[in-house]
Amino acid sequence: MRQGGANSFFRFVLGFTLFISLSFCITYAVSTYSVAQEKQKQVGAAFQTMIGKEAERDAWWTTIF
Repeated sequence: MRQGGANSFFRFVLGFTLFISLSFCITYAVSTYSVAQEKQKQVGAAFQTMIGKEAERDAWWTTIF
């Protein structure tokens, strides 16, 4: 049984569009997760620097004033 050319083409377009859409969604999700993780690390490092958790360094306010 032979399928028509138009039917086959539309199935290809549908499959390809679904594949591209899924790829974009996965890329967006991974990127969002990665940015959130980096933001959390940067906020933690900035907070530690502000409160002077490092033993060998003075607190930021003693350096400025």
